[in-house]
Amino acid sequence: MIDTQHSVLMNSKAIEFEIIQLKEWQQQGFPCWYSGQDLFHILVPFDPIEICLEHDSFSIEGNTLIFIGPAKDFTVRQSATTDGYLIRFTSRFYERSSPDRILINSGLFFDSERFLRVVKNRIKQEEMRMQIMENIGGYPSGNAAVSSLLVHHFIESLLLQGIWDIDFDQELISGKDSTFQGMANRFSILVHKHCKKNCNVKFYADKLNITPRKLTMLCTEVWNKTAKNAIIDIVVKESLRYIEHTDLSISQISYEMGFSDESNFRHFIKKHSGSNPIQYREKMRRAIQ
Repeated sequence: MIDTQHSVLMNSKAIEFEIIQLKEWQQQGFPCWYSGQDLFHILVPFDPIEICLEHDSFSIEGNTLIFIGPAKDFTVRQSATTDGYLIRFTSRFYERSSPDRILINSGLFFDSERFLRVVKNRIKQEEMRMQIMENIGGYPSGNAAVSSLLVHHFIESLLLQGIWDIDFDQELISGKDSTFQGMANRFSILVHKHCKKNCNVKFYADKLNITPRKLTMLCTEVWNKTAKNAIIDIVVKESLRYIEHTDLSISQISYEMGFSDESNFRHFIKKHSGSNPIQYREKMRRAIQ
């Protein structure tokens, strides 16, 4: 039986993932472990359900995968017999590499033309149920790091199902979404792709066919930070994930992140995280022991 409220605190840092059976979900807002990170939802209903989102209702058939991005308030009309699962997690929990960032910041979750994205589950219902039980049903258990990795890989498999028919590069080029939120999402994807080689605001503004001033204006509107600070935040986050989740030397990570001088990289990390790279790695690894 799946524990419906998976939540573990490690050194005051939440393991920001949860799986709940739909029939037991109380729909009571954010989970107790949520601390302001982007919260993503994947619903795996085995029966038909109705989702109320942004004042609209969507009737969705069973054995599907439903992807709902952050900052979207939704409810599910279900009965006590509704079969299926709600999986929710933060960007901090899932993102461990550049491909992770591209997946999670894609049109799968951010699409101005859709409130949610629904795809037919390519895995049969009983096989999907078995995969859930084997990979994430007992989370967390045993070795915390291994358990977390299994969950990550399972979520990744669902995301890959979702993007089967999506051309991310074409979505970026087409730029149909001209809203501030849509432009900011496209900017975020571009930065994750190119930040190791270019941190210049004009570089990204040119790719989005807007001026650097407009890019900074929309970043301030959406995230309350300038475009330059948004780029810095992504570089910091990317760097810290290399430090935490790989065994690369600090010199190798510095080179990987596009820094020409290791001392500059160490100073950059210290300035933006409060710890030097070695201290940060040791702190994170102590937290999961």
